[in-house]
Amino acid sequence: MAIAKHEKWSSGATFLLAAIGSAVGLGNIWRFPYVVGENGGGAFVLLYIGMVILFGIPVVMTELLIGRRYQMSPVNSLATIGADKPAKRLWKALGWSYVLVPIGILSFYGVVAGWTLNYVVKMGSGSLSGVDSAEVEAIFGGVLSDPVTMIFWQTVAMLITMGIVARGVKGGLEKAVEILMPALFIILIALVAYALYAGNVERAMEFLFQPDFSKLTARSVLEAAGQAFFSLSLGSGAIMTYGAYLTKDISIPKMSCGVAFADTLVALLAGLAIFPIVFANGLDPEAGPGLVFVTLPIVFDSMPFGQFFGMLFFLLITFAAVTSTISLLEPMVSYLEERVPHMRLKMTLLAGAGTWAVGILAALSLNVMSDFKPLGMFRTFENMGIFDLLDYFSANVFMMLNGLLIAIFAGWVMKRTALLEELGLADSWLFKFWRLLIKVVVPIGLGYIFWDFITA
Repeated sequence: MAIAKHEKWSSGATFLLAAIGSAVGLGNIWRFPYVVGENGGGAFVLLYIGMVILFGIPVVMTELLIGRRYQMSPVNSLATIGADKPAKRLWKALGWSYVLVPIGILSFYGVVAGWTLNYVVKMGSGSLSGVDSAEVEAIFGGVLSDPVTMIFWQTVAMLITMGIVARGVKGGLEKAVEILMPALFIILIALVAYALYAGNVERAMEFLFQPDFSKLTARSVLEAAGQAFFSLSLGSGAIMTYGAYLTKDISIPKMSCGVAFADTLVALLAGLAIFPIVFANGLDPEAGPGLVFVTLPIVFDSMPFGQFFGMLFFLLITFAAVTSTISLLEPMVSYLEERVPHMRLKMTLLAGAGTWAVGILAALSLNVMSDFKPLGMFRTFENMGIFDLLDYFSANVFMMLNGLLIAIFAGWVMKRTALLEELGLADSWLFKFWRLLIKVVVPIGLGYIFWDFITA
């Protein structure tokens, strides 16, 4: 069956904005600060940066080159390349994993995006003003315990996502990132400046950049690798799908380094926007996900111009969420559009509705279904509902498993000439170094992390 052709990015700069938008999301601004806090600060930051360099950049390059090589969705790209290779069923299954995993991520990601939309309204309307810690905790607890509120805001987030994706590459994805990404960076810089003015900068810098390796555990290694993959959108199909819309004149190595650099920069800036305020107010950096939705609203309320900057903060998280949700929905829409050409709107509604339905289960697992623990028979997962399981397995298991398999595929299955042609590095030391990483370092490193995780 002939595969429908996809639109292309207008320019390398537009692609870079879109790819950065995919990578820069809740993983950087919501998840990164509390994961750093839970794992002791500076040592974890160094470990995370090391994971981005050793694993992240090589896998970004790999996913982009595979996407651009055949200019199709992950399912059809991997099925085409692996058709005459050993274990061809495995590679086709990997393609499906690259399409289904983002649906799993988006199902809980959409719920959190709904929280951020809700809090933009709450902060802007003043309903979080003049409240103490018990009251703001009760407000957040009320949001989580109210299935109607949760589903309403999750639905709004998904409708925004579907509205952008339905308009296509040039009319939807490009226009969205051209507006949202500059706005995101401007708001983030403003919040960092505000935190440096009003917060405890010295303590925050010490926490973020002075490593204490005694605080690292085996779980920290897994979480650092998981955070690198989650933050860069690796193993989720987003980068590979965006690569399919990439023209041949754009340098994949340069774009990959640009995405990784920008993504890491935003994560560190998010830490600088949050931790000075955390330490200035005697808050616990290990407060977990509640750090953003419970403790920071109280802090903003007690600071000069706090309501305005608090609203900006949640607007920032919302923009970051949207640039990621559109990239997570796109792989499935891309595949469906190849099957049924010229029906993008209907395919977007189909993929979006399915994701929304799974997201409802994730939302309900935080309230009316909170007693349902699907994997409660295992000690590690005995307290995890559907929402927690989707988060845990997406970031720490399936995204890295996809990355491990795609590294093996590129390093040991794809032809060397195809790799050289797509990367445009000639037979240089840089190509040999990348191939060493993708053939040996990434598989062994991720394989060891998985083994340690399974046997822990």
